[in-house]
Order: sequence, then structure tokens, then C-alpha cells
Amino acid sequence: MSSKDYIKEILDRLMKKYQNRAARPEGGGITRRIIVKPSELYRRYADNNADISVKQAIHEAAETLSDMGMVTVDHLKFSTDIERIYLCQEKAEAIYRYLEDTYGDIPQGRLRQQAEALLDEYETGYAGPDEGGLIGTYCRTIRTQLEKPSYLPEPRLIGANLKMLKFMEENREELYVKEASMLVYGDSKWFEEHNYDEICGIARQALNMPREEDEKNDAVLAQYCILPTEQEIFIKGNWRLEWEDRVIETAGLKGGIAVLSSDMQRIKRIKASSPRLMTVENKTSYQRMQPGEAALLYLGGFAARYQIFFLKKTFQDNPGLEFWHFGDIDVGGFLIHRHLCRASGIKFRLYHMGIAQLEDARYKPCRKKLTENDRNRMKGLMEEEAYRDVLRYMDEHDVKLEQEIISYYER
Repeated sequence: MSSKDYIKEILDRLMKKYQNRAARPEGGGITRRIIVKPSELYRRYADNNADISVKQAIHEAAETLSDMGMVTVDHLKFSTDIERIYLCQEKAEAIYRYLEDTYGDIPQGRLRQQAEALLDEYETGYAGPDEGGLIGTYCRTIRTQLEKPSYLPEPRLIGANLKMLKFMEENREELYVKEASMLVYGDSKWFEEHNYDEICGIARQALNMPREEDEKNDAVLAQYCILPTEQEIFIKGNWRLEWEDRVIETAGLKGGIAVLSSDMQRIKRIKASSPRLMTVENKTSYQRMQPGEAALLYLGGFAARYQIFFLKKTFQDNPGLEFWHFGDIDVGGFLIHRHLCRASGIKFRLYHMGIAQLEDARYKPCRKKLTENDRNRMKGLMEEEAYRDVLRYMDEHDVKLEQEIISYYER
């Protein structure tokens, strides 16, 4: 690094401490000076074998800043080595201007203004469904952060996030992740490399769709027709799927079949020749279970749009068919069931997800204790009659149960 690089490094470190100090004023009337030690800039600064050229660059940077009146420098006794570099706090505004003019750095106040302008722009033109949509959820989160003095917004990232969230809200076309990235950012890798996990988190927050154990974070993108890879429908039992040019029957296939979601768009008729259809939350249970009198569909967590489409089509084509859901006896399992019913408009009965299973002696060794997060998430569900009794039992006895042990014994 050159002396110019170290000038920026010194100022960045000092101003970051200055901003943090402003956010947490010290009591007792004591004001401590803001300092940077040379070891923060170069870890081996005090070593006998330290790189002389690096130390010289630091010394030149500190001397330049001292001449500009932005810092004062203390040296070790009888040495040219630096002990501490102190910020001249009265020069804070001048330092902000210098960083912006010389290095393109923008002061925190201006960053806040830019962030607020972006939020205003997207909220004003927002035509989403409600405040619980992606844009509304994200804007509320950022505005809450802006109320904290210590928060340093990144307008470029905020703008990029808003751009993707707006696209997702309006998108009705099934796309792969890299295609969505190209359409929004003009770069196939930008989304995954910069804000992928953050966008997934925002989407989960907006949908009240917490990530379940073993569930990929990006599974939520399927709710907005954005797919990491081609999605598949896993079914087994007595199914008959009809397209214009072909028919598939699954009754003789013990392991069932997987149908690509893209093929679902052209399907003409779905026939389930069983008295009931059952969605299964986890793959091990799906693989273990034999259809019997049920046509099975592997859900894998919260139902994605292509699964909802398939279920709605099945409901339409099979009057009188019973719909059941089998999942974990925990808060996540019931949230998945609630989302399934709401998204499809179909009333799914609960299969082996009650007090009887929690009290079954075969399953007791496999019960787990509730976490604090479980109890927090449980409160809202307690208000719904479908889950109230079993949740009260879980709360009183501090238990929950995964479905895999049930499917093992029910085979």
C-alpha cells in the first residue's frame, strides 16, 4: 500500500470510531480521544523484522494528515516510530469532504439521504398487494435501521435489492436464477454473488415462511417463479397424468416418478385413482411410505407455486377426493400445513400429527424439547382451532416430534 492508501485507511478507521462514539455517547462528562495505533494498520509494525517500506508509507501518511490538521501524532520516546494517531474531531466535516473529493467516499449523512430517497421512490411507485409485500417489508426494515445513529446505509446495495424485489413482485414467468439476474442486473452472476441470501431472507420475512431444518434458503424463490434449477413433482401411488400426446400411469412403479415443473404447464388432466391424496413434508417419510389407499406427493417444506398448481389441478379433476397432509409435529410442520391450505384453497386434513402420536410409547424416545424460537412462533398458531389442542399439549409437556419415526412404524 502507498502512503495515499494509508491516508485513507487511517481516516476510515478514525471516522468509523467517531461514528460509533457518536452513536454511544459516554456518560460522566468524560470525552476520550479517538485513536488509531499503527499496529491496526500493519500488524507487524513493532517487530524487529517489520517491512521498512510499509512503516515508511504509514509515517508519510500520518505526517501528511498532521500537516492538514486532521490528526495529531504521538511518537515513542527517542524514536521516529509512531505510538498513536489521534483524530482532530473538530475537523470531522472537513475529513468527510476530503474523503468524498479524493476517494469518492460519501459521508454518512449523505448516504442516509440517498437511502431515504430510494425508499421514497419505490414506495411512491409501489403497486404491490399490501404492506406485507416484498417492497413494503424491505422498506420498513431499512427505515427502522435508519433510526439507529450507528447504522451506515449502503445506497447501492439498497437500490439493487429494491430493483430485484420489484422484479420478483411483478414476475409471472418461470425463470432460472441466472436468467433473473440477467434481466435485473445485466449480469448472470451478480444476484448470486452480491445479495442472493439477503433477498431470500426478505422474501421469507414477507411470506412469514421461516426456514425449516434441512431446507435450502433459496427454496423461497420458487414462490416468485424463480428457480435455482428445474423443479420436480415427486408422486407415487395410483396416478394417471394426461397430456395431448402422451399418458403416464404410476400404479406399477413402487418408487413413483418425478415430473418436471415445466411439463406441468401443459398437462390436460390429472387422475388420482385413490380415495385420498396425501402430501408428505419430508423425503425420508415419502420414500418409506407405501401408497395403500393414498396417492402420495412429496412436498419438501412450504409448497412452491408449481406444487400448488398441481394440487389445484388435481382438486379440480377429482371431485370427492380427500386431501390430507403428513408432516412433523412441530411449529414448522403446522406452518407448512397452514400455508398449504391457504395457498391452494383446499382444506387438508392432518394425518398422524396429533396428541396420540406424541403420547405413543414407540415414539417417546424420539421426542425433542421445544426451543425458545418454537415457543415464540407457537403463539400466533395457538389462536387457530386446527392446531390449538396439540400445541397446548406440546407447550405443557415441552415436546415436539419429527415425522420420520412415525412413517418408520407405520410402514
